[in-house]
Amino acid sequence: MEVYNKNRDSNHSMHDEIREQNAKLKGAPLREKLGYFQEYYLKTTLVVIAVVIFIAYIAHSMLTAPSDTAFAAYFYNDTGDSSDTGLLDGFVEYINLDTSEHEAYIDATMNYAPDSSDINTYMSLEKTMAVISTSELDVVVGDTETANYFARCECLHDVTTILPDDLLTKFKDRLYYAEVGEDKNVLPVGIYVTDSPKLNEYYYYVDKEPILGFIINSNSLENAIEFLRYIYIEN
Repeated sequence: MEVYNKNRDSNHSMHDEIREQNAKLKGAPLREKLGYFQEYYLKTTLVVIAVVIFIAYIAHSMLTAPSDTAFAAYFYNDTGDSSDTGLLDGFVEYINLDTSEHEAYIDATMNYAPDSSDINTYMSLEKTMAVISTSELDVVVGDTETANYFARCECLHDVTTILPDDLLTKFKDRLYYAEVGEDKNVLPVGIYVTDSPKLNEYYYYVDKEPILGFIINSNSLENAIEFLRYIYIEN
């Protein structure tokens, strides 16, 4: 017995229409074919391409992440030259890091704007979360909105639980408090580093008030703390 499908007639009609349109286009000029493609398939094609590119970007970021990272920092919404390695070079020398055995990097290309649909914001956050998942990211520096975002995601340490006494004394009046997680507990998750000599030397946050936070699952927390010391060395 044949089962009746109430959508069958409409499905057949749709298929017939597609066959009819394809038959008409067989001998049509190229311009007409392009117009048909643009009307019926262009949007879908662009969405598929965008999704494929984004997946490839995330996969590439994860696969090419350094396997033995001694220090990694992401700078959000900065004003510096992202190609300038001066700050990183100085820090690597300061901690006597053997770069033939260990990787270190500062990525100053990150962007974040709350409630933004900008692809740069989306890709920056996805890349950051991917690197956090591997425990290779140590420090995030950014404005208050950036600090608030990572605090809500429970990505940042309470700095009073990790800093040594001398640094806690030095920065006790520069702590940044934010709501953490769903419980919205207000904790000191960062330090205002507006007056950092090293950051100012390289123009990283001109006319801004940057906040430095420590990633909660960092596997190089000691180096991250040393980075805070380093950026306050007088030039």
